[in-house]
Amino acid sequence: MKVLFEFLAFAERALVAQLTNLPPRNELIKQTYQAGVGSVALLTMLTVFAGLNLSVQSYATFERFGGQDFLGMFAGIGGVRELYPVMAAVVCGARIGANLAAALANMKISEQVEALEVMSIDPLRHLVAPRLWAVSIALPLLCGYADVIGIGASYVGAVMQLGLDGGTFMSQLSQFVHLEDLLVGVFKGLVFGWIVALIACFHGYRAAKRDGAEGVGIATNRAIVHGAVVCIVLNLVMSWLLYG
Repeated sequence: MKVLFEFLAFAERALVAQLTNLPPRNELIKQTYQAGVGSVALLTMLTVFAGLNLSVQSYATFERFGGQDFLGMFAGIGGVRELYPVMAAVVCGARIGANLAAALANMKISEQVEALEVMSIDPLRHLVAPRLWAVSIALPLLCGYADVIGIGASYVGAVMQLGLDGGTFMSQLSQFVHLEDLLVGVFKGLVFGWIVALIACFHGYRAAKRDGAEGVGIATNRAIVHGAVVCIVLNLVMSWLLYG
């Protein structure tokens, strides 16, 4: 419970620092590039396989009652609303969160954070806020990218592997998947990105000097695990509020 209150206090301070401090453009571009572009290859590979698997599994289910034509609808709604935003958050969040937690934990243990405080520089404004901005920008873009790649992979799997008519797939997709579904997925990416970055920064900032190098590993591990769990639970809550 104590850790929860510490996290909430940290979140409040970090949010204020983020909203009152727009980082320099070069720093923002650098942080966003590191957070986003470095995750593209991994996200592409996993999303392609997820999209193909979604087609194969849904086709096998719909085939039992002659509903193969609905594959485009299921692949679109299931992917855009739920699967791809969560994948982007968990997969990229783990990578990004690990980097953020490790970097901040190393700074905390090596007393770089204390040095900033001695110089009357707010570490949250200087270290945390730019990273929150970067991930908040990168993850929604990655979610949109995952939507495109995942739907494309589902289309290829349905048409080239399973023999479904391409026009039927696209017709079902356009009929049931609307702009608001895409926007919801991108919005989830924004929320997940901010939460993942906040959790990672919290654990990195909380690293204890007495733990030494081991403290970096502890902070990184906690950032990955807690970030993934919170994103999955938060996705359920958001889906229930939006579609329940």
